[in-house]
This record gives sequence, structure tokens and C-alpha cells, in this order.
Amino acid sequence: MNSKTILTAAGLALGLASTPAAAVTQYAGNGHLYEFVATNLSWQGALAAAAAAKPIAGYTAHLVTITSQGEDDFVKALTGSATFVWAAGTDEASEGTWKWAAGPEAGQTFFVFGGAPVGFSNWNAGEPNNVGAEDYLHFKANAGNWNDIFATFPSGGYVVEYSLNPSAIPEPAAWAMLVAGFDFVGTLRRRSRRTSVAA
Repeated sequence: MNSKTILTAAGLALGLASTPAAAVTQYAGNGHLYEFVATNLSWQGALAAAAAAKPIAGYTAHLVTITSQGEDDFVKALTGSATFVWAAGTDEASEGTWKWAAGPEAGQTFFVFGGAPVGFSNWNAGEPNNVGAEDYLHFKANAGNWNDIFATFPSGGYVVEYSLNPSAIPEPAAWAMLVAGFDFVGTLRRRSRRTSVAA
């Protein structure tokens, strides 16, 4: 049973049959779900469309943030032959200071031009170069890695990332662990009471 099949079964159990199974894939490195949408939108359009994606219970939808080499490799494979795919990075607020504009990492700096490394990035050689007010991040660009570009550059699509929502109701497996933990604590207390009565 692959991750897509497992996700489909979980989705049906939770009443999420409207989420297309073939479009959503889980990355084992962080447990998040990803969906590639092949369309030509501006960066702002992709940011809004990703945030408005059909919800999946326990997850929050947003334009993809890429925080490790493993995740970078995963989303590149997920997008197939598409190029120029939007991600949630931008330096529009402060030139040269790249931050994530979505997801749990929203507002976090991941790259400072000319500064020490502050997070994961995978720029093409000579990028970001801010030619013509290029303030937005797309990947699979030119030599295959990251590039800064203007917001209305023709796009091969965007990736919706569904991050685990810490305030969501726990998944069934988490409930099972929680109940088992309560049983274990209860058993210890009963043993402790018996020992003190015997003494």
C-alpha cells in the first residue's frame, strides 16, 4: 500500500472523498502533504490559490515553503517536467532579505544576500540577482534550482503544501497512543496503591 492509497483511505474515513488521491502526495521527511497545480498564475495569484485550497482535516494549506534538500528534491520530482514553479519566498519587503510568506515559516528569513546562511536555500549560480525588481521565488528555473523573478513571469504552476496543524484534532493513531498512555499510567497507579496497602 503506497502513501497515496493510505491517504485516500484516510480521506474517505474522514469524509474527504473530494480530495483527489492522485494529486496529493506525502513527503515522509516531515509528514506534510503536497499537491502540484499546473497553471499560469502570478506569484500573488499562486499564494492566494494555495491558501484557498480545499482543506484536509488536520492540515493547513499554503504555498510551498522548502526548508531542506530532501524537501527540495521531493517537490522537484512531484512537478515532473514542469519548470518555473512558484514557492512562497519573497524579498519584496526588504531587498536581499528573503522570507517565507506562507505556512508555519511565514515571516521567517531563510536567506540574506551577502550575509551568513540563516536557513536552507538552493539558488542557481549567481542568484538571486534582482535584475529588474525580481522579488519572488520560483524553482526548477534555468539550471534547475531556485531563481528570483518578477511576479507575473509565465509560470509552470505552483505547489500547495498541507502542513500539519498543531491545533487540529489528533489523528486516530495519535488517539490510540494517548489512550495507551493513560492505561499505562493507570496500571502504575494501581500497582503503587497495592504496594502501599501491602506495606
